[in-house]
Amino acid sequence: MYLGYLSLTRTLFCQRIVYKSLLANCCYNCNIDMLEYALTVFLLLINFLVLNCLLRQRRRKRMEPPLIHHYLPFIGSALDFGKDPLNYLMNLKEKYGDVYTIELAGWNEHVFTNPLDVRNLERTKALDHKDIIGDFVTCMVGKNHYIHNNPENTGPSLLERLMGRAHSVEQIEPTPAKISKSIEHALDSNLRGSMQLSDLCHIARDSVVIALRKLLQDVGVHKGTRTVHLYDMCKRIIFDITFNLFFGSLPDPVKRAEETARFYEVFKIYFAGSPLMVDRIPIHLLPATKRALAKILEMIGEINWSARNNVSQLIIDIVDSNPRIDFKDARARHLMIILWAAQANTAPALFWTLAHLLKNPDAKRAVLKEFEEFNSRCRPRSRSNAELTADVTWPEMNDILSLTKKDLDKLVVLDGCLKETMRLTGSSISVRKAMQDTVINTSSGRQYAIRKGDYTIFFAPVTHMDHEIFESPKEYDHHRFLIGEHEGVLSSGVQSSSCDSDSQNSELTQILGTLRSRSRFYKAGQRIAASRSIMTFGFGSTRCPGQHIAMIEIKLVTLALLKHFDVKICEPHKPLPDFDLTHLGFGVMPPSQDVHVGIALPDDQNNNKSQAF
Repeated sequence: MYLGYLSLTRTLFCQRIVYKSLLANCCYNCNIDMLEYALTVFLLLINFLVLNCLLRQRRRKRMEPPLIHHYLPFIGSALDFGKDPLNYLMNLKEKYGDVYTIELAGWNEHVFTNPLDVRNLERTKALDHKDIIGDFVTCMVGKNHYIHNNPENTGPSLLERLMGRAHSVEQIEPTPAKISKSIEHALDSNLRGSMQLSDLCHIARDSVVIALRKLLQDVGVHKGTRTVHLYDMCKRIIFDITFNLFFGSLPDPVKRAEETARFYEVFKIYFAGSPLMVDRIPIHLLPATKRALAKILEMIGEINWSARNNVSQLIIDIVDSNPRIDFKDARARHLMIILWAAQANTAPALFWTLAHLLKNPDAKRAVLKEFEEFNSRCRPRSRSNAELTADVTWPEMNDILSLTKKDLDKLVVLDGCLKETMRLTGSSISVRKAMQDTVINTSSGRQYAIRKGDYTIFFAPVTHMDHEIFESPKEYDHHRFLIGEHEGVLSSGVQSSSCDSDSQNSELTQILGTLRSRSRFYKAGQRIAASRSIMTFGFGSTRCPGQHIAMIEIKLVTLALLKHFDVKICEPHKPLPDFDLTHLGFGVMPPSQDVHVGIALPDDQNNNKSQAF
């Protein structure tokens, strides 16, 4: 290394002599001494930078994973990873094994590529995610927040403790650490509990019907077939649902629609710039995004929560975490990050779910057949709601309005289609930071040393596209996560990945018994937990707390659209678009371009419409 540095120094010295002679010949009217001085300073600066990079270059220590050297300091593997992340990591895996170290934009990342090692990553206490989440929230909404932000003010002052006022101060003014814990507890208790999810599902089904009616009537679907952009429609629907589901809604339907539209117009500008903020581009360099963030924080701060219907317990808990008026700005930022997170994965996941079902008629028929059979067995009671069912020319959707969380859980074909979509489109990167020097055991029996301050990452598509776990992993197969009730379960191998006997398709599984969700997958003869076979929403403590309500929303919208409307892709011969890699690592990657679909009322509804007229 030092020989290379000396060679580079000699080269620069020779270049200085050459440049000096050129200056003497070409710049005879200029101040040669000043130019020579500037050139010397410039060459010394280059030498300093090169020497600094060489001295700071990481060297592999004993027991550490194989180290991948890069020609570009600081940037490291960022360029190669950004072009084709999955193939880049898999090529390194073939060369260096299941664990290796790369540099990404100045971070030393230890890449784990075997899903069997995820359990050990979860159990390593020295690995933590709170600093990463805190930095992420800071990038998205600014520094004035208390979500794992490690603020300096962590409790009462020394004087207050000496005067015996510590207890009263903590009661009146909760510390930032306590506020952070209360927000984390609110997310877990309100988005993961079965009773809370049942209540959210009850509100979500109304929001789905109202949002669909508002959007589709605005584009004129009740007058005939209309062509819309599928992804844009999904973003609008999901925003309408999640905003009114979590933040509650105004009692007046007209004012509710106006408020939702006003928030969305500002939010979509902010959301468009969010990938750049995650990449640590200063918001001051994104003026449109900065203005949108300031505006939407102002709008959230002006919400009168007591005048709204069905405000979720999650929002109530966050608002009540600190009622002080000077906490208003931080509270708005907390609510803003929840609103953003509710859109980031749900909207693209809904798009890909609908797109794959529309491109695969067999999968669409299987989903609708299962729903029809469920309705015929359960006979859901009809529901009268003047706001939702008064118009005889519009679908009443009583079957959607009567669905519960338990009902959705029974629709295993629909659930299998969603899981297959998550497998194909999920790109989450689960990151943890080593808070101290530690050693991680792997499934192969090897041990790897991790330095304090380093990061471990697990890239979900490495598992999703593993041929040993999933047969033909690049293909969409809606049977992959289904199994017949009386069907045998293989002990290991690729055969257990898809559907055991997927070649027999759904006809055989219907003969063998009722379909159920598959929960067993295998790699190298070892079972992989169902939660680790698909890691679109992360794993362990970093798993997205909102994944369950996101799945509920997607299922409700999918059933409502496919059951009560005639939806077709305008150009079915064209392949689905590629992924937008600017959202790499968020969870579900959005499409690089939109897809045109035609939407119309079904024939029976059109007949009712003509009779009404």
